[in-house]
Amino acid sequence: MRKSRISHLLFSCVALFEGFAEASLPSLPKPPLPPPFRLLVAGPNGGNGSFEQYIDHANPSLGTFSQKYWWNTTYWAGPGSPVILFTPGETEAAPYTGWLTNRTLLGRYAQEFGGAMIMLEHRYYGDSSPYTVLDTQNLTHLSLDNSIKDLGHFTRTVKLPFDDSGASNSQNAPWVFVGGSYAGNLVAWTRKFDPDAFWAYHSSSAPVEAIYNFWAYYIPIQRGMPQNCSKDLLLISEHVDNVIESKNETAIHELKDMFGLATVEYHDDFAAAVGGITAKWQGIQRYSNYSEFFQMCDSIEGVRPVNWSNISADGVGLEKALANFARWYKHEELPGLCQQYDYDDDPDWNERLSTGCFDSHNATNVAMLDYRVDNTINRQWYWMLCNEPFGYWMLNPPRGHERSYMPFSVGEHYYQVQCDLYFPKQGNATYGSAAGKTAEQLNALTEGWGLKGTTRLLWANGEHDPWRSASVSSEIRPGGPMQSTPEAPVFLIPEAIHCNDLSVRNAEANEAIRTAQTEMIGIMRKWLAEYPRKEAR
Repeated sequence: MRKSRISHLLFSCVALFEGFAEASLPSLPKPPLPPPFRLLVAGPNGGNGSFEQYIDHANPSLGTFSQKYWWNTTYWAGPGSPVILFTPGETEAAPYTGWLTNRTLLGRYAQEFGGAMIMLEHRYYGDSSPYTVLDTQNLTHLSLDNSIKDLGHFTRTVKLPFDDSGASNSQNAPWVFVGGSYAGNLVAWTRKFDPDAFWAYHSSSAPVEAIYNFWAYYIPIQRGMPQNCSKDLLLISEHVDNVIESKNETAIHELKDMFGLATVEYHDDFAAAVGGITAKWQGIQRYSNYSEFFQMCDSIEGVRPVNWSNISADGVGLEKALANFARWYKHEELPGLCQQYDYDDDPDWNERLSTGCFDSHNATNVAMLDYRVDNTINRQWYWMLCNEPFGYWMLNPPRGHERSYMPFSVGEHYYQVQCDLYFPKQGNATYGSAAGKTAEQLNALTEGWGLKGTTRLLWANGEHDPWRSASVSSEIRPGGPMQSTPEAPVFLIPEAIHCNDLSVRNAEANEAIRTAQTEMIGIMRKWLAEYPRKEAR
């Protein structure tokens, strides 16, 4: 049986409580998700339901589909009390039922303010898809516009199982929208385009600026990670380029073979696999302790098991670092990487050391032909990257800039050209960037990291979150990081990474996050106290 993916790297946090992480398919970037945490939500204080949502809000005559949601009223003070809504975003929602507890910040909001909690599944995921076959034609209604409008339609018209009187719908009660990563984008953009859908908003680790060449992704990683490991990975990146650019096929084959990737046909696929490994950084939680990323770095530096006596900030140099990194990759990263996607009938994927999942050039690759809703590669997210287009292609800066971890051998259009393979034109149906849409046009619509004039919108970002570089706290944002105001407070949490502010467990392990959460609760208390009470209508 094909298992559903629990997390994805744009770039996932590790699993809350359960402690597992997942390697990413080394082709298109994967969505950054808050950590999953599954817990049974049932009984008198919880359950799930479905809501009839428009397939296309611009054309209601197309009909509706069932959109699934979960609810918990453990702390609810009754009709008219706050409702805290969360969506995990670009994934099936079932693994996130534990977010409807006080082990998360949204659960703390509910506990503090007598609120009900609701988790809404995103369209086209899990049990909430209008179509079972996700070909190009059927994906055309998976759009940012529809995804935003889903939220307002739900908050205003859903008949809640715990209050079907309408007194707890968003016209009559203060709703709070909480989301992290892409869901954090939805929080901010719902505030812009449908400001009355919710009373207050909490946007965590939101990469609101669409960026085609997202080379700045690596800046926070480079500043936050051990500097010896960083220096050695940069040397390895340069070496990969030198070998590939030499066009010496024997040397290239030998280099690939060191990593167990001799069967990876295309050189840019190999380079992307080596350079993309630092995306593991984004999955670190403050309670992670000895995470996989640091195990990798210690392996590169030759100090695993830990032997701190010989560590130097200068690294161990190319020769040792390359041999150590390749050995770690071949024996710890590669085994089972392709196998985990459960394409059991494909010999290029189903063996322990298979490398078929690295192939981004073959239109008959089994992943590119997987049109199921529960596909294991997150085809739906790839559509949004290509269609809106968000871009977020994690590449190297243009030549002449300081080198990053991704080799220059991964060309500037490496990811974009994959869009054609995943989404071939079907009649008149095609994805947005193929029709001329650009990241710049999307930013002109949403205001990107320049969003202004908002009220009761709380922003939270981690100092060392790679997605900070596309957020309002980005160091490359014109004018610098957005300044905090009482109506739009901005938290830049020291040493935090992706979505760290949403987990109570992170707060228990880190004082800066604990302090930030306390301040966030105070801000939300003030905003909810300002809600104008009214008679239900």
